[in-house]
Amino acid sequence: MIVALTPNLSLDRTMTLDRFLAPGQLHRVTGLTVAAGGKGVNLARAVRAFGGQGCVAGVVSGFNGQHFRALLEAEGLDNVLEDGEGETRECQAFLSDEGHPTEINEAGPPYQPEAVARLLPRLPQGQVVVCGSLAPNTPGTAFLEMLRGLDRPVVDSSGAGLEAAVQAGASLIKPNEHELEALTGSGTLDSARELYGRSGVQILLTRGERGAAFIGEEVWEVEAPQIEVKNPVGSGDTLLGTFLYARQGGQSIPDALRLAVAAGSANAMLGGPLKFRVEVARELMAQTRLLTPAEPECHSVGPERRFP
Repeated sequence: MIVALTPNLSLDRTMTLDRFLAPGQLHRVTGLTVAAGGKGVNLARAVRAFGGQGCVAGVVSGFNGQHFRALLEAEGLDNVLEDGEGETRECQAFLSDEGHPTEINEAGPPYQPEAVARLLPRLPQGQVVVCGSLAPNTPGTAFLEMLRGLDRPVVDSSGAGLEAAVQAGASLIKPNEHELEALTGSGTLDSARELYGRSGVQILLTRGERGAAFIGEEVWEVEAPQIEVKNPVGSGDTLLGTFLYARQGGQSIPDALRLAVAAGSANAMLGGPLKFRVEVARELMAQTRLLTPAEPECHSVGPERRFP
């Protein structure tokens, strides 16, 4: 079981427009999708698509929270949801054939310690993955304590959330290059090696259209296949979910990384997590390129926290 704990769930509206979004102009919506959203939801979708067990966990609130529950149930995704106060946020994405999607995300309700305290004991047994941004006004100490109370979580966050993951000794973090740069001052592979060397926290570094790298005792790089991108939203979540599913199934790190990169590419090519198909990911896997592992320049100064 992979449990996707998402601190700031959302109701996602994706609108396809007749032309590129231009301020001050009238646009026609040619397609609309409303779905339960959040990085953890996308991750759980990928795990289930491959035949694994994925569970969405988090706090939902208000009318949007009720809608979120109904949409998740309609998809048949396992979930553990706790009711909170306020209103679950909405996130809007605008697509056209002329460019990268434009996203407008609400902040969401503030951190709700009572609801979180009710939720955590209800989490099922399995690998917990903490996904996405923190709820507004989340105290750094509270998030750090939550991570330390979990059993070697995987963390896909940014900013203060990523810093807390390293401090808490997460088993694995998944930054992109910009998030790694914000954390360490550099988004390079050498910077990731240095971070692993001083923390013992393994790193799955996503690199957009260039693929991904795994940094631990060994360093593996996988180049992504060349594709035409339709909608990249959720590709990193799909990549991480696939990697964790493959590792839980006993696949080696190189094989899991190749499949994960192929899955992320399939997500972007097909148009997002709701359109992702496993068979396309497996076809694209043959087009990935595994690079020779490089010897890390820095070595762990303490006990390594391995995943799985």
